[in-house]
Amino acid sequence: MLFIKILSLYLITIAIMRLMGKSTIVQMTPYDLVAIIIIGTVASEPLISTEIKPTLQVLGILVVLHIIFAKLTLNQIFNRFFLGKPTILIKRGKILEDQLEKARISVAQLLSILRSRGYPKISDIDYAVLEPIGEISVIPKSENTPVTVQHLNLDIDDDGMPISVVIDGKIQHNNLKEQKKSKQWLLEKLNEENVELKQILYAFVSEKTEKLTISVR
Repeated sequence: MLFIKILSLYLITIAIMRLMGKSTIVQMTPYDLVAIIIIGTVASEPLISTEIKPTLQVLGILVVLHIIFAKLTLNQIFNRFFLGKPTILIKRGKILEDQLEKARISVAQLLSILRSRGYPKISDIDYAVLEPIGEISVIPKSENTPVTVQHLNLDIDDDGMPISVVIDGKIQHNNLKEQKKSKQWLLEKLNEENVELKQILYAFVSEKTEKLTISVR
C-alpha cells in the first residue's frame, strides 16, 4: 500500500512538472523555484499522513497559480516584477563592482563562471550579463570572437538537422512522418545496407539531404 502511494505521488509530481513547462527545469525563475519547493513539500505530505485528496487539491491550485504567473510574465511590467531585469557585470573588459554587489556575486564566483565558459581573461570580454534566469551571458570582444565559416568565406554542405528514425532498434514513426517518409522506405534503405532493425543502436535522416546514417550495436 505504501509503495503504491509513493509511486502515485511520484508520477503525479512528474506530471505536474510537465504541465508547468520545460522552463521550470531548464530556466529556473523565482516563481518556478517557489512552486517546486512548495510542490515537493505538499507532495510528500501523504507519505506521513493518510490524506491524499487535500494534497491533490493543493497541487491543482499550485499548478493553476504557476500557469497564471507564467502568463503574466509575458507582460513587460509583470515580467520585470517577477523576473527582474538583466544586470551588466562586465563592461568593455572591466568588472562593475557596484553591479556585482547588487547581484550578490563575489569576484571569485564570477571568475570561476567565466573560466568554465572558456574566458580566463577579463580583458577578452566585452560584456558579461547576469540574466533574470540566473545564467551569465558572455559576449566576447570582436577580436576574440570564435572564427566561423562565414569569416573564412568558405562554402560548406549543410545537411540540416539530424532527425532520429531508429533508436535502440525501435522505429520513430512520428519523426519518419515529419520527414514524409514511410516505414517501408526505411526498411528498404536498411535492406540496401544489409542491416536488420534490431541491430541498429541509432539511425537518423539528414533534414535537407535526406541521407540515412546508421550506427549499429
